[in-house]
Amino acid sequence: MHKSKASTSTLGRKPFLKWPGGKRWIAPLLAKIIGGELQGTYFEPFTGAASVFLELKPKKAVLSDSNGRLVEFLKIVRRHPNKVVDATWRFSNNVDCYYRVRGSHPRTEIGRAARFLFLNRTCWGGVYRLNRSGDFNVPFGNSGRKICSRAHVQAVAKVLGAALLKTEDFEAVMSAARKGDVIYADPPYTSRGENNGFLRYNESLFSWKDQQRLAHAARKARRGGAFVAVSALHHKDVLSLYTGWWVLEVPRSSLISCDVDARQKITEVLIFSRLPRYLRQRDLGTIKRIG
Repeated sequence: MHKSKASTSTLGRKPFLKWPGGKRWIAPLLAKIIGGELQGTYFEPFTGAASVFLELKPKKAVLSDSNGRLVEFLKIVRRHPNKVVDATWRFSNNVDCYYRVRGSHPRTEIGRAARFLFLNRTCWGGVYRLNRSGDFNVPFGNSGRKICSRAHVQAVAKVLGAALLKTEDFEAVMSAARKGDVIYADPPYTSRGENNGFLRYNESLFSWKDQQRLAHAARKARRGGAFVAVSALHHKDVLSLYTGWWVLEVPRSSLISCDVDARQKITEVLIFSRLPRYLRQRDLGTIKRIG
């Protein structure tokens, strides 16, 4: 019995969705940093696969995303994990089934959730992309992986019970944070960094104007007493938006490539509104004041 409980707890700390740019790789460190600052509500305005939220397991959280289909999916999974798994297991991880499901438009919420989960787990790289007509158009991934685990989905659904799930712009969500709250913002960006066109390549994902809005919302939340952490790719223009804040460089490998040899080391950064307690007594790399 004890083993089973430990297994469920471990499963509930890991996302079952694949999400480009997801922070599963650094979630344990972020959870320790955020946990040392959190006294109230945890805010994650770019939820994606919710890796940091799941690792942290806060008592109270607000998870939001501009992707309404993602938010709807999380709400349905939280209410009906077993029904979603049963419906998903009717599909097969092969090319014929993939394109049949991709072209479908389920009318029931369980059908929509099963389709979302199946496509996420079997498409190329877990990429979420819509065409101009609003239809999902990512090609088949041919990964051969297991589509989902019932125990895993159940465990994550249970953790999601602590969260308010919202489809909302990040600025509005962040404005609700107060003293003692923590915001972790992980906006979308590509793996192109310093001196190789970062801003140009990211304009369609998260524009420079959006970066400025995010920095403005982050500074406002800090003035209100919240602790704010922001993920970004290392770039001088982005860092310039957070003068006086603290930055920790975190090198990693770029994983969005079919060719393993083409995956290069990139440098991401974690930007903090104040020097985190957890990092004050640890040498985890170069952490310095911006500007």
